[in-house]
This record gives sequence, structure tokens and C-alpha cells, in this order.
Amino acid sequence: MTYTRRLATRALRVYWVLLLLVGEIGLYQWHIGSCKWPTKDSAAPNEPLPTTVAIIADPQIVDHYSYNQTGLLLRTVEFFTDIYIRKSYRFLQTIRQPSHVIFLGDLMDGGREWTDDQWATEYLRYRSIFATRFPQSTKIFDMAGNHDIGIGNTVVKSALDRFHRRIGPTNVVIEDIGGHDIVLLDTLTLESDDPEVSHHSRSLVERLADDVSSYARPRLLFTHVPMRRPAQTYCGPERQSARKYLPDRSGYQFRDQLFQNTTDYLLNKIRPHAVFSGDDHDSCTVEHPIDPTGHSVRKSATEYTIGAFGWASGVPIASYALLTLYPGSSAIEPVYLVQRCFLPYQLGIYEVYIASFMATLILVAAVCYRGSHSWHPATVRSLDGNEDEQHLISHSAANDPNGLPLPAGMQPGRWSFSKRGCLLQMMYILKDLFIVGLPTYIACILFFYIF
Repeated sequence: MTYTRRLATRALRVYWVLLLLVGEIGLYQWHIGSCKWPTKDSAAPNEPLPTTVAIIADPQIVDHYSYNQTGLLLRTVEFFTDIYIRKSYRFLQTIRQPSHVIFLGDLMDGGREWTDDQWATEYLRYRSIFATRFPQSTKIFDMAGNHDIGIGNTVVKSALDRFHRRIGPTNVVIEDIGGHDIVLLDTLTLESDDPEVSHHSRSLVERLADDVSSYARPRLLFTHVPMRRPAQTYCGPERQSARKYLPDRSGYQFRDQLFQNTTDYLLNKIRPHAVFSGDDHDSCTVEHPIDPTGHSVRKSATEYTIGAFGWASGVPIASYALLTLYPGSSAIEPVYLVQRCFLPYQLGIYEVYIASFMATLILVAAVCYRGSHSWHPATVRSLDGNEDEQHLISHSAANDPNGLPLPAGMQPGRWSFSKRGCLLQMMYILKDLFIVGLPTYIACILFFYIF
């Protein structure tokens, strides 16, 4: 029975090591490696190389504000949500190596609520999670979200000023990137009635509207909050929610969609070829009509709402987007291509771990149950009162026509079960698996903190 136990232990060791390597590293590498940059079907001779942009929406790292938790419970939630984002971003950088990364806002969950000292601590954590692997070749742009500064008339001025000081401007134009102009617009302040708050955003929109020469390059508009659309407009097949349209709700420091007048203002002033938004945490693709003018004959703009990058964001599977910008030439129009990508289903990974643990317990119990049973032949007493086991066996053999003793299992006797022995064997095997599995898990985690 020792051999059976040893064989089961070795098999379970291998299984758990492989399971942890696949669940903690392999699935991330496979998901990100299998989602490639979108490319044109054919490229013209001597066509310039495209520019690659990764788009990440709503990382919204979990903090005390998220679930009103403290102590060990908060640290546990932060650890498991942080490591998921850290691993995903690490593989995104090393495998895809984007030249630009744009964060669509909501960097932290409670950013606008924190004091400066609390915010500084959380921002260091954020920068650690999203550490740049290739700072010389990757440009990072952080937009503000309503969780960072508020929205509209409830924008927190101190949080807005802090964002400007510590992170950067909330309105940015990246000119001539892959033959396109990327407009990172702070629509949160744009919808404020306070001119002191909305001035910079509105001035940028008016400047873009007056800059006729820049219409030569396609514009891509980035906004944290999605644009207004007709009620229950279908979002497309990639939306995970059972509700296949973007809701239209508002509440404390949030609004699901921009106002209609803001949407019309931006579409007709900036006249973008495409719009990229976040905030909803789920995917959505819609077309917005544009009134054609002398500067542009475009009649519509496609809006891509990008799903959240974290797994604790209310949708089953986290996601991001890859944007390829082809600059074109004198004979070729610039082209942008978008590819949505999905990350591992973290809850599914944990479900597999739990199911595997239960199966391991059942298998170990079965092995130990067999090993803790033994056969005890029956005994009889001779006339002198002594136990005479051999007498009974000989008597049984005499009844066999060939004169051979019966097999042990057919001889009179009983099986005995040692509960203590079974539990000891189970503890021994589980301890052996724990000694192998825990270091494997720790090594998988440390890999993303050290290298």
C-alpha cells in the first residue's frame, strides 16, 4: 500500500505544479499572445510602418473606498486584484510591446475622495502595478475619470488640481501619430457650468474646430464617459452583460453617458473618425451621425467603448483594445484598425482550483481508506481455552475436495479499519502536496514582482 500512496502523491504533485503554472502564468501568456495587432490585408510597397497603441480602460485599483473594507480583508482583496492587473499588463508590454499606451481614466477607485497623503500612497501602488518595462520606447498617457476628479458640476477642484500636478494635463492632443491626430479630451470638466473648471476643455474643442488644416489628418477622440446614443442602442456581440445596450443612469459623481448637447457639440466640432471611451466596464460599439460640412464629408463616427482591465469590475472577463495606425502616403489614405482583446477569466481559474482541491481530497481519502484496512482471520478456542487459529483453517481446508486451504478472503474472519491510520496518511499526503504547491504559487507571484 505504501507504493500506491507514493504513486498517488507523485501524480498529485505533478498535477498541482502544472495547474498552478498554467493558471498563474500560462493562461495570461496565451490570452495576450493570441490577440495580435490588427493589420491590413495587404500593404503597399515602401509603406511606412504603423504605430501601435494599447488602450486600457478603468483599471480602478481596489481600495478602501471600493467595498468599505479595512485590515486583512482589504489587503487580501487588494492583493488578488492587483496581481491580476500586474500580470496582464506585464505580458501586454513584453509580448505586444506597444509604442503608446492610453489609459482611459478611473485609475483608482477612490481617487477623488482621498487626502493628498492617502492619494500619494495609492498612486505609488498604481505606478508599481503599471510599471513601464520599456520606458525608452513606450509613451504613457493617463486620462482622468470620474473616480479620479468627479464629473460636471461636482468636479472636485482639489482632486483636479492634484491630477494636473502629479500626473499631467487632462487635455492632450497627440499630433500626427501614425498619420492621425489623437485627442484626449477631458469631457468631465467640459460638462461643468463653472467656466473656471470647463475653460481648458472648451478652449481645446474650439481650437480644433478652427484649425482647418488639421482636418487633413483623421482625428481619433478619446473620452472617459461614452457619448449619448438613442435608448437601448445595440452594443454588438462582444458585450458580456445580459443588457445588450449602454444604460442611461446618473447618480453621485457618475453619469453613464454624456449629455446630448455635449455629444452633438463634440461630433460636429471635432469631427472624429472614431471615438474611444471607457467608464461602462463592458464593450460596446455604435455609430454616431455627423452633419457633413465643407471641411469634412464624414457622415458618421464609430465609438468603441472599451471594457475594464480588472476582474473585479462587475463584468466576468476583463478586456482592453489594440489600435494600429497606418500613416498612409500621398496615394494612400491613413487607416486605423481596432482589435478588442480579452484577459483570462479569473473567477473561472479559482473555480478550477477549488474543484481540483475537492477532487484531491476525495482521491487522497480513497487511497488512505484502502491502505487503512487489514484482514484478520477468525480464531477458535481449543479445549484448553487457547486460541487456535490454525485449527479453524485446517478444518476449512478439510472441506475443500482438493485438500487446499481456502483463499484468505474466503476464510472466516473480519476486515478492520483504522480511522487514525487513515487520517495520518491523509495528513502526510496533503502536507507533501502543500510543501510542493505553496512554493510553486509563491514563485509564480514573485516572478511578476522581481523580473
